[in-house]
Amino acid sequence: MLPGAWAQPGIAPPFLGFVEDSASALRPAYGVSGSFVLGPPVAGKIASVAFSGSLGLLKTDSSLAAFDSHGKFLASLAVASGPALFAFSPSGTTALAFIASTNELVEWRGSAFAPLEFHDREVAASTVLAIAFPTPFEASLIVQRKEAVWELNVPLGAAGISSQKALIGVRGPVLALPSGELVYRDASGIVARSPDGSEVHIAASLPRSFSLQQMNRDWVQLTDLNGSAHFAIHTAAGREGFYQLPESTR
Repeated sequence: MLPGAWAQPGIAPPFLGFVEDSASALRPAYGVSGSFVLGPPVAGKIASVAFSGSLGLLKTDSSLAAFDSHGKFLASLAVASGPALFAFSPSGTTALAFIASTNELVEWRGSAFAPLEFHDREVAASTVLAIAFPTPFEASLIVQRKEAVWELNVPLGAAGISSQKALIGVRGPVLALPSGELVYRDASGIVARSPDGSEVHIAASLPRSFSLQQMNRDWVQLTDLNGSAHFAIHTAAGREGFYQLPESTR
């Protein structure tokens, strides 16, 4: 389907989620695999963003905000500067934000943000690559320790680590999806690893340095950190693919 066809009466493009464009603006994305259009900006000057399908979180230089599927802002909280990592619960309605500059965890509880007590020397000494929110009582932090990537399970509101394991074969950048799936790079492109350990390899020519962020339940945005290119990774079983997103300066 071509983008021009969507202008016809009664035809609307499928909504794919929210993305960050090359001007650091938040935009809705529409279309089908390999043919995308971006809608008008919803917010500008964002540092990080993620969208679950029903809930979005974004980080500006000085604040953390939640928004809904229509781009309507729900609440905000003043936080330290710098980027953030996000994780959604399996339902997609609650979420966690990790503020990297202060090693701070903030929970979105459905209507408001709540900073969490979080002090762990082992985490502070590691580089946090991604976070996950598998249960209401626990966060999973994926960290880089020297040459290895580890998953640390941290009780919310308590100090210490409840369990940890090495993620053999995983290399950063990495993104943890609410399904338990891990998305990361390998020598030939992108790997999507299921919780049972099975993997799907998606061929792609990747930038040297990039970030990953969730743009919907089955879509991940990949952003070239040294250029202006943005890509969409389809992670749905049997429909996996890697596509370039359009540039937009509107």
